[in-house]
Amino acid sequence: MKKKLLVTLLALSLAAGSLAPVSPLDNTAVVAEAAKKKPKKKTPSVNKIYKAVVAKFGEGYLADLKLTKDEIKLRYGISSSWYTDIIAEIPMMSAHVDTLIIAKAKNKTAKTKIKKKLTSYRQALVKDTNQYPMNLMKIQASKVYVKDNYVFFIMLGSIDTKLEETGTDEQILEAYKKENQKAVSAINAQFK
Repeated sequence: MKKKLLVTLLALSLAAGSLAPVSPLDNTAVVAEAAKKKPKKKTPSVNKIYKAVVAKFGEGYLADLKLTKDEIKLRYGISSSWYTDIIAEIPMMSAHVDTLIIAKAKNKTAKTKIKKKLTSYRQALVKDTNQYPMNLMKIQASKVYVKDNYVFFIMLGSIDTKLEETGTDEQILEAYKKENQKAVSAINAQFK
C-alpha cells in the first residue's frame, strides 16, 4: 500500500512539473516583438510643412502666388495623378525667382517621377541665360530635396545687400545655399 501511494505521488509530481509554464521566447524576441508594435510616426501634412517654411522666412518669404494644379502641370510637368497633395508658389513679381514646391507623392514610382521633373526644371533654369543677373546665384543654389514620400523644390531667401554687391560668386552662391538650408531644416523639424 505504501508502495502504491508512493508511486501515485511520484506520478502526480511529475505530471504537475510538466504543466509548469515555460516561456518559448527569449528576451530578444520579446523586445523585437514590442518594437514592431510601436506606432509609426504620422507624416506631417503638406500644409503643416508649408506653414513651417513660411514662418522660417517671415517677411522674407517672396513666393506669394499659389499655382493651380493646371498651372503646376503646365509649368513643371507634374501630373495630378502623381501626388495626394501639393503646394507650389512663385513670386507675383517676375523680377524675383523665389519658388517653393511641396509635393506629397502617391507612391514610390510617383515620387521618382516628380523628382525627375523638378530636377529637369531646375537644370533648365540654371541653363537659361535670360535671367536677371541678380537671380543667377539664387537659381544655381536652388535645391530639389526628398524626404519620406515628399519631394520639394526650394529656391528661397535673401542675402545681405553688401555681400551681393561686393562678394565673389562663390560667396554669394554659398550664402543662398544657406538660405535654402533654412527651409530644409524647417522641413526636417516637421518629421520628428
